[in-house]
Parts: sequence; structure tokens; C-alpha cells
Amino acid sequence: PSVRRLYEQGREVNGAGINASVAIHQDFDGRAADVALGWAIAVGSPFVFATTLESEYKSDIYGERCVLLGAVHGLVEGLFRRFKLQGMSDEDAFKNSTECVTGPLSKIISKEGIMAVYDKLDAEGKEIFKKTYSHSLKPCMDVAYEIYEDVASGNEIKSVVQAGSRFDRFPMGKIDQTYMWKVGKKVRENRVEEEIPINPFTAGVYVAVMMATIEVLREKG
Repeated sequence: PSVRRLYEQGREVNGAGINASVAIHQDFDGRAADVALGWAIAVGSPFVFATTLESEYKSDIYGERCVLLGAVHGLVEGLFRRFKLQGMSDEDAFKNSTECVTGPLSKIISKEGIMAVYDKLDAEGKEIFKKTYSHSLKPCMDVAYEIYEDVASGNEIKSVVQAGSRFDRFPMGKIDQTYMWKVGKKVRENRVEEEIPINPFTAGVYVAVMMATIEVLREKG
């Protein structure tokens, strides 16, 4: 929905839209760049930058292991357990971790940007956010670096291939069988969007994961 929204917004707002990357692997008739740029403009991209298939592979697989999928799963599982240890009920722990990330935090960032998350917190929440973000960024960077280097070296894809070769003996379990996701099934059935909290601790850690993912990509070029 956000991709479509930004595409439509581009008719009235200069710079709105989703940026596109272009990689020319084979240019048979010398028109490949023109065709690629034409497609980018046609889908409403305000900026188009050159890349390579190797760079796209690295950034794509790395991103999925970080803030797009893997890191977020680890994050919400950890937060769920933390909140339970602090005395929250199972349902409230799920709301303040998983529901918070996939609901209001993701929507705010998509529509208004990362800084808007901080701006929407009250004074106490801002202090919690700042402290949590500051403590979380460095360890997130450490993990993000390890993930990127595993992807870039080929170790990550090698482990996937090896896991596939033994899948018949050791099949992969379903993610929804963990205790947190079983709790979540009940929570989602009774979800009231307006009642999902914006937990400042969750926000601080989530934004740290996001910024670490971005910063490693920036440093790796």
C-alpha cells in the first residue's frame, strides 16, 4: 500500500515515489540503459541509481536477514520474553512487542519517517527511547556486520544449500508453533487497532535495528 500511495502522490508532490535501481548485465543492442530508465520513470521512481547484480544480491539477502525479516523476528521474541519477565500478561507482552512493531511503528515510519516515532512519544517515553536506542545500536551493528559478511563471503547461501540437502531428515519447523505466536493468534483475533500501544522501549530497539541495517549498507558501499 505505501508503494502505491507514494506513486500516486508523485503526481502532486515532487520527489514522491519509490527509488529504483538499475543493473545492466547484458546490452545486446546498446539500448538496455534507455529501456531500464524508461521502465523506472514509468513506474514513478523520482530517483534512479546504477547498481550491479552482485550488489543487489548482497543487499537483498542481507536486508532480509536484518530489519526486513530475521532481525525483527528475533527482536519481537526477545521483547515478548522481557515484558513477561517484567510482569506483563502474555497478551500484553505480545501487544507491546509484536503488535507494536507490525502495527503503529511500521505505519508511522512508512508514512511519516523514522523521526516521527520519537516525536509522537511523551517526555517520559522520549527518555526511554533515547536510552534504549543508545544501548541497542552498537550490539545491533555487531550482528548486522556479521550477517553482511556472511552473505558477502557466500557462507550464508552455502548454509541454506546445506540445510536444503538434509531437509528430508531434519525438516524446518513452522514459526507459528512457538509459544509467542500461539499467544498472538488469540490477540490478533480480538485486535482493536486503536488500542495497540506505542511502547517506547520497543520503539528504541526497533529503530536501532533499522538504523544498524542501514549504516552497515552505507559503510559497505
